[in-house]
Amino acid sequence: MAVELSLEVVSCPSVTSERRNRPTASMSTKAFVVCLALAAALGFAVRFGTFLWEGRTAPLSGDAVFYHETANLLADGKGYINPVFFHAGYCFDTGVSDGPKYSFLPGLENCPRVEVVQADGSVQTEIVSLPPGTEEPTAAHPPLWSVILSLASRLGFDSVNQHRMVGLLFGVLGVVLIGIAGRELFGEKVGVVAAFIAAVYGFLWLNDWSLMSESLVIAFVPFMTIVAVRWWRTPTWKMAIALGVLSGLGGLLRTELLTYGPLLALAALIVNRARWKRQLRDFAIVSAVCLAVLAPWFVRNMTAFRQPIFLSPTGTLQAQTNCDEAYYGEKTGYWERFCAEPEPVGDNGTMLDESERDAIKRGWANDYISTHKGRLLVVAPLRSLRMFNLYDPIGTARFDMAVENREFRQSIFSLMEYYLVAALAIFGGVIAWRRRLTLFPVILWPALVALVAAASFGNNRYRVSAEPSFIWLASLALCVLFERIRNSHRVTDSAKTASTATSPS
Repeated sequence: MAVELSLEVVSCPSVTSERRNRPTASMSTKAFVVCLALAAALGFAVRFGTFLWEGRTAPLSGDAVFYHETANLLADGKGYINPVFFHAGYCFDTGVSDGPKYSFLPGLENCPRVEVVQADGSVQTEIVSLPPGTEEPTAAHPPLWSVILSLASRLGFDSVNQHRMVGLLFGVLGVVLIGIAGRELFGEKVGVVAAFIAAVYGFLWLNDWSLMSESLVIAFVPFMTIVAVRWWRTPTWKMAIALGVLSGLGGLLRTELLTYGPLLALAALIVNRARWKRQLRDFAIVSAVCLAVLAPWFVRNMTAFRQPIFLSPTGTLQAQTNCDEAYYGEKTGYWERFCAEPEPVGDNGTMLDESERDAIKRGWANDYISTHKGRLLVVAPLRSLRMFNLYDPIGTARFDMAVENREFRQSIFSLMEYYLVAALAIFGGVIAWRRRLTLFPVILWPALVALVAAASFGNNRYRVSAEPSFIWLASLALCVLFERIRNSHRVTDSAKTASTATSPS
């Protein structure tokens, strides 16, 4: 009985049983820094190695094209404009047999057309197009990642692979910050384990040479979590301001980063009702500061377009995720590019501006949803399940490979890593709950990702905001399991020693 009791209370010395206190130190600061540096070196080696192996020759695709080209346009003083329209035009017939330069349309047959009355009274169908050099304002993606890449471009690092290296360095910074946040949450040992997992975790390093914004997200999330945890444990108006600033900056990067701070403050208001006045004050501070940070982008969008756009257009995404291809068949819960094509045009045959096209595409999506409400009740959960690889994981990996030029073996290896980390994270979550550790700021990230997926679609890249949470909880589980095994061996050795000492000679 004594042995059973001692095993039950064994815990990793880096954690504490009090929610609001920072974990006590389990290793020296110097040792922690050395371990973190080793994890960062490993993370860089993995990322740079895969970059040399595959990334440096992989063609850009999808959103990466936008980020790279927009960054260079910003550095050239062109402003935040549509890079595809500027470089290639839209459905512009160059006379080349392989069709228009606009890479997202396979041929002129997919371009918008309008009937034009000729001088002789006849009606002729003409393609609506824009010539290269068109400078159309855009808000297609929030601007933070493009702005950061533009700073590198201004310094002369403006090629595709140089921009990829910027993403790689942010990925390594993310490894370090995941370790620091792990220490803040559950102690030094958990932080070290988390940093080493992050260094080799495929669904992190796969993003870092792809030139996608997820490289910045993976550094942003742990930094924001550190601030959130400190505020959660000891609420102060200064930390509330910091949380509001990060929420606003996050809104210029990803939707769930915008909502994290205000929702955390709202949850604290509900959980800590005894201190409701202070919590209400901090909720107001977080929300107000967040809106203040976003205000310049709001003002720009309100003045640059004919119809309101707040953060970024949503019509294209809604159209791509609410159509037959995304509701039925192998892509259920995913997206289909062609559901948002061709671009809507005006009755007079001119191209509408981005906000007007977005409104029309939202209308397409709303019309589809209104006639498929019952199916949406099935599709929305499948989107979240697909996001967390609980539905058609091989199909999701295959689609991501086609969209983001990922290699199959790397995708499958990363998927296996994910399942192992996720399983450990469930165990870690149970441990954190039973020991009354700081948990809500951690699990809020996966909850937000699940909500975003239900409203849009599921894939591996968009889950990146939740990956640090899985890593922190998995690291906690590994630390506790290791301590239990070690202490079990100590108990066994002690029992053997005592038995030997009392045995007859």
